[in-house]
Amino acid sequence: MTDNPLLSVVFATYTAKRLKDVFDLLESIRRQTYPALEALAVVDRTAESAALAGALEQYIKEHHIGNVRVLLNDGAAGANASRNRGIEAARGEIVAVVDDDVVLFPDWAGEMVGSYRLDRSIAGVTGPAFPLWEDRRMSWFPRELYWIWGGTVWEWNEIREIRNVGGMNCSFRREVLLAAGLYDAGIGPKEDFEQAGWFRLGGDEVELSLRIRRKFKEARIIYNPKVKIYHKAYSSRFNWRFIAKKSFRFGYTKHYIKDLFQADFSGRPVLGMEYDHLRHMLLQVPVRLLKEFPGKPVLTGRRFLTILFSTFFTGLGYCAYALRPVKKN
Repeated sequence: MTDNPLLSVVFATYTAKRLKDVFDLLESIRRQTYPALEALAVVDRTAESAALAGALEQYIKEHHIGNVRVLLNDGAAGANASRNRGIEAARGEIVAVVDDDVVLFPDWAGEMVGSYRLDRSIAGVTGPAFPLWEDRRMSWFPRELYWIWGGTVWEWNEIREIRNVGGMNCSFRREVLLAAGLYDAGIGPKEDFEQAGWFRLGGDEVELSLRIRRKFKEARIIYNPKVKIYHKAYSSRFNWRFIAKKSFRFGYTKHYIKDLFQADFSGRPVLGMEYDHLRHMLLQVPVRLLKEFPGKPVLTGRRFLTILFSTFFTGLGYCAYALRPVKKN
């Protein structure tokens, strides 16, 4: 790897409703302290794709944001097909993939690239995502469920090896991505969350990470706590139906991942991270909430009920997979 390798930042977008979010992302890309950077905004194939691409190009020109390309996904629709379009067009040795509603910390790119200097065996890097609440009244939400908002639940302060990247904040060596076959365009987001069915498979970043580890036995994926982003959490989604549906799909997807990759993890569970987190919620969280209850009974009760509600629907989704499994290629 060269001293200052080019980092390509790829993100997919699909609707003019998210234009303000994309503009915020572009501004955070412009504020990066690492100089060798390019960004590729891939507009998914929708009825408004041409207008959306035009609005992005106009904003980039008017605000003098350099090294940004706007591409149209003219193939299969969906976030992963769009990401693949961007990865194929990227010029960087390292390709980062982020969501279109994140905001990068100013040193994000430098920390991302620096992570690869630790060891040649590092194939992918991820870092923490903190919810950026649209309404501060949402901030009571339990951290154990931050994954519902595209946030991380881990509170690690050191660099460590991890099973898979977080899809909203990750990067890979481009050569590894190309050799592994890129993202699976058959899973992942293809429309608004509200429009998608309960049995929609997610976990595209987990599937890709495990496929890379299967192909490259020595490949390592690491978590660096300094590779930080904010991920927007919208008040319009702050309701029980959203939490139930997101949790159900989470559990359904985890069973799919187990089905697909457990054979690669002889002697240990492929879902070890999830089992550890479940044990934490069942054994440690109730004790903590009991201690907090006398001082904040309403807040503590709300957190407990939310955790119980989400855990129920996650388990329901996991069990539902046995009745409605996905055919594997």
